[in-house]
This record gives sequence, structure tokens and C-alpha cells, in this order.
Amino acid sequence: MDGWGTMHLMAYRREPSRSRRWRKVSRWDTVQDQGCWICTACRTAMRSYAYRIHPADSPHYERCIGLSWCSGCGVYTGATVHVPRDRALPDALAALPPERREWLLASERRLIEYLDSHMEAAR
Repeated sequence: MDGWGTMHLMAYRREPSRSRRWRKVSRWDTVQDQGCWICTACRTAMRSYAYRIHPADSPHYERCIGLSWCSGCGVYTGATVHVPRDRALPDALAALPPERREWLLASERRLIEYLDSHMEAAR
């Protein structure tokens, strides 16, 4: 610890657990490193995903759900975010059957687990 009561953590990469219990937090500490946001607790790159919840003809179309998470620590945040109408968002669930898609969108934790595991597979 330094004189200000701040604990400095050693940099290491924790391997993500497959039997994780995701924990929602209002915030967690991150730092920007070479254009990427890094979790200060475990030095894992923060991941994020945003998706639209309103149809294109809705006046609320720009209100989206934004999720950010740390695969190393198993923490995440979720909030309503503004995404301009003309910005196309990737749909990570596009190839799924409608029932599976609805099931994932009904739970932030299930959605993050799915996205996190598929981002790992895409590496």
C-alpha cells in the first residue's frame, strides 16, 4: 500500500472460469492501456456489447442497453446508453433461433456468459 491507502496490484492474467457466477457492480476500476480498457484488479481487457431494444421507427431507438464485463473477475455493469440512430451495431445473436435469442436477452447474466464464451471461441 502507498501512503494514500491505495493498494497496488501486481499485473497478472487470471484465466476465466467456466463455472462462473457473474456479479453485477455499479462500477469497477479500469485503466486505459494502448486504446483498450483494462481491469485494474486482474489486468484483463474489459469487454463490452451494446444492443438495441426499440424498433427503428421508435422515437426511443437510440436508447440501447450497454454491457461491460471483466472475464477475469466475473464482474459486469449494465446501463441504458445512447447510440446514434445512424450507427450500426453488430448483432452477436443474429444466427440464433428466436427462442434461444429471447432466452438470452431475458437475463443479463446469461447474455454475458454467452457473449464471453463466444468471444473466447473467436480468438
